[in-house]
This record gives sequence, C-alpha cells and structure tokens, in this order.
Amino acid sequence: MRIEELEPGQEKEALAFLERDPVRNLRMVWALRRWGLFDLGLAEQGNYLAARDMKGIRGLLFLNNQGMLRLAAHGDTARALADRALSLWGMPQVLAGPEEEVEGILAAVEALAQAVEHREEEISLTLSVRDLIPYWGRAEAAIEEDLEALVALERMLQGELLGSCAAAWVIRSQLRRSLEDGSAALVRWDGKPAAKAEIEAATPRADELGGVYTVPGLRRRGFAAAACTLVCNASLARGKTVRLETQRDNAAAIGLYGRLGFKVLWPHLAVRFGSSTF
Repeated sequence: MRIEELEPGQEKEALAFLERDPVRNLRMVWALRRWGLFDLGLAEQGNYLAARDMKGIRGLLFLNNQGMLRLAAHGDTARALADRALSLWGMPQVLAGPEEEVEGILAAVEALAQAVEHREEEISLTLSVRDLIPYWGRAEAAIEEDLEALVALERMLQGELLGSCAAAWVIRSQLRRSLEDGSAALVRWDGKPAAKAEIEAATPRADELGGVYTVPGLRRRGFAAAACTLVCNASLARGKTVRLETQRDNAAAIGLYGRLGFKVLWPHLAVRFGSSTF
C-alpha cells in the first residue's frame, strides 16, 4: 500500500471511491464535487490523501482548511492515512466520524489520543422517502430577501449552542449558498422570523440537513418540523437520503427528528485537539 496526495485531475477516481457509500461520505463528496482538488484557501477546501494498492484506492483522508479531518477508510488503512497526515500537516483541530471509527483511530495513533481536548458526542440520523412523516405548516421556501432574517436566526442558534458565533460574513455566505440552491425554509410568526432549516450540503445521492432553529418562546408549535419537512421533502423527491447530526443529549431535537421519521444511523463523534498547528 502506498499513500499519496491527490492532485487536480484525480477528482473522478476519488469520487468513484467515495460514492460507494454516499451517506457516510456525504461531506467529503460535497466538498470534492463543489471545489474539486484545487485549494484557494476556502474553508471547505484543503488537502486529500489517498491510500492505494494494486486494485486502486483503498481509503481517503480529507483535511479541510479549518483543520477538520475526515476519513473514508478503516483499520490499518485509516491508521496509515492519519499517521501520514500528522507527518505532513501536524495536529488537526477536529477529527469527526462514526464513533467506532474515531475511537479506533485514537487507539491506534498515540499522538492524537494524547492531544484530545474535548469530545462532542452526537448521533447521526437518516431519513428516506418511505419513512417521512411530514408535518405541513407555516414554512415557506426562503428567498433572497430573507437572507438577513436567516442570518439573524443562525447567529442565535450558534450563540445558544456554542456560546459564540462565526463572523456575520461567513454565516451570510453559507446561507446564500442554500438560498441559491432553493434549499432553505423560513417560518414567520406575527410578521417576524420564528424558525428555519436548510440543506447545508447537497450531493447527487444524499443531502445534509442543518441549521434547524426556533426562537425561544415560540417552540413546541411545530415550526421547526414544518421547516424541516419542506426542505427534506424536496431532497427526498429527488431520490436522495437526508442525513443530519445532533447532540446525543438533545432530547428535544432527537424527538423532533424521530417524529418526522428519521432513523438512527450510528453514534457520531467529533474530537477536538489541543496543540493544533492550524
């Protein structure tokens, strides 16, 4: 087995490997399809490593420009890719993936295990068209004129969950992309923004739901469920699977998604490291 950095022109081969499991590798597929292997320093661009044998690609690693490391590999292949990434680029900020696989990497790569600073325990859920239990309500497809309303809700969401939020221009850029794709929903109550949801990453076979939020004081009225139904139904109608991650201790969110028909895929884990070089 040999490990090498991917270069522009090798996108098709990498996508053929990743799309064998389009739900698991959704974020890597999205980044590669959107940006290719060019790296202009944008957040979802970065560096790719491929592990190969005589039959072709056996595993891939992606380290984006925000220091998020993701793997499409198992066992010894995953360990070899992680070791090479450390030697090339130093300590990442975050390693994310199915819990069993992340724990396997930590057990095999001592430098990563010793640098763990925080563990974010999440759960990955998926929705198929046959499982959707729609909740139709006040949600409407968001349009360009709704951008600032969506930004305000997203800042509230990040402040509530994280205690801080990204720069307004970063949030605005991300939400504008969802608007351009027609994959954002907004609920208004008494003329004011009350709830939202959007597809944060779209690929040919799977989409990722995110940004689900309802203003405090207006919760438990079905607003988030209506927003989720609107954007998920559009993805499902195109023959896709919808995936999301949420915190394992967020009983309200898990209950909401369960009522819409989402099923548990696996425990998800995001590990943050100290002594990052990013």
